[in-house]
Amino acid sequence: PKRKKNISLRWKIGLYLSIFSFALVAIVFIFQALLLEPMYEASKKRTVENVSNAVVNVVKEDDDADDIEEYINVAQETNETCIRVLRESNVFPGTYEDTYLESGGKNLGCRLYKMSSNEILTQIANAENSDKGESMVVQDTNLITPTNGERFRNITYTRIIKDHDGNKSIVMVYSNITPISTTKKTLSMQMWYISAIILVAVLVLTYIMYRTIARPLILINQSAKTLPEGKYERVTVQNYREAEELNDTLLTAAEDIQKADKAKRDLIANVSHDLRTPLTMISGYGEMMKDLPEEKTDENIQVIIDESKRLTSLVNDLLDLSKLQEEKIHLEKENFDLTKVLRTQLQKYDVYHMQEGFTIDTELSAEAIINADIKRIEQVFNNFMTNAINYSGNRKHIIVREILENDKVRVEIQDFGEGIAKDDISKIWDRYYKIDKEHV
Repeated sequence: PKRKKNISLRWKIGLYLSIFSFALVAIVFIFQALLLEPMYEASKKRTVENVSNAVVNVVKEDDDADDIEEYINVAQETNETCIRVLRESNVFPGTYEDTYLESGGKNLGCRLYKMSSNEILTQIANAENSDKGESMVVQDTNLITPTNGERFRNITYTRIIKDHDGNKSIVMVYSNITPISTTKKTLSMQMWYISAIILVAVLVLTYIMYRTIARPLILINQSAKTLPEGKYERVTVQNYREAEELNDTLLTAAEDIQKADKAKRDLIANVSHDLRTPLTMISGYGEMMKDLPEEKTDENIQVIIDESKRLTSLVNDLLDLSKLQEEKIHLEKENFDLTKVLRTQLQKYDVYHMQEGFTIDTELSAEAIINADIKRIEQVFNNFMTNAINYSGNRKHIIVREILENDKVRVEIQDFGEGIAKDDISKIWDRYYKIDKEHV
């Protein structure tokens, strides 16, 4: 099935930033429309309650009336509240009189000082009926705003306290709750400007993130499309570490693919080149025994058997994928007589002498003990012999020399063909390299 094409990273960045920005603006709008007024009222309630607690503590701990009045004045101005402290009359129980008249409550035109006795007694009764000896009443007033006709609301907080002698005092705190519809409209208008600014910021931020995040990944992706071919051009990335690491990883992967591909070609080249010798031997000896019945000897049959086994071994090498992964062939070294191995291998080439008139002369030592992999030595020797036979020219003369030099042995195979040009000598070790498309 055709794979669904996903949205590009560039558009995803813009989409996610837009969603985040719109969600942020929506949350602010919700707070303004639904939560601003309740939160404002709750804040005023906390202020009134905190002021009351502070005044109660001062009244309980400080006996100096002047200090208490000064504190009340400061608290009123700082918190935009009105404070009134009453004490129950000792002469007429159930009636209350002001304790700190100089606190400025009357001069501020505070509603607490305009309450009737019945209203005050009602507030005190509400506090007495509560478990904590306090009450908070929120109610509408007759005051309205001149702009939109909204009514003001107020909070009256009443708390009952007793001193060490059991005398009862009343702390009352009053505060107006100003209508905030005008404020909400102003904030709403500001939010439209803020939304426009956020939109522009999202566009700018999207472009910056595209340049710093998406674009390097796009360039890396474009370059990585040639990775199956073992090619990867390094992309200049300087913005963030992850992109640089991805760039390095893909570059390493390209190098590994090239190495693996080269190892595969080398193995195929080696084995395909090595297959020629045993196939030639099997074919040559088979034709010789067919044409010359007297040559159907055990020795010649053994040559065919040995070459068949070597052919099987070469095929196994071709199928051994672990060698491609290791990128090398493990050598199984042992001590053996190289001269004996060369003589054994040369016997297989008698068929060329008998069928095609080749002359193979040898200059071998009596014995040459070396430490090497017999299988690989035979493989290299047969490769050189095959090349010498294929390109010996009309003379069909080959010389095999074994030269001892101190603790080393050098084997030379000489033919009398055209040879290799000097310009091509340095390339003969390259796999698959051909000279004039004839010499391998």
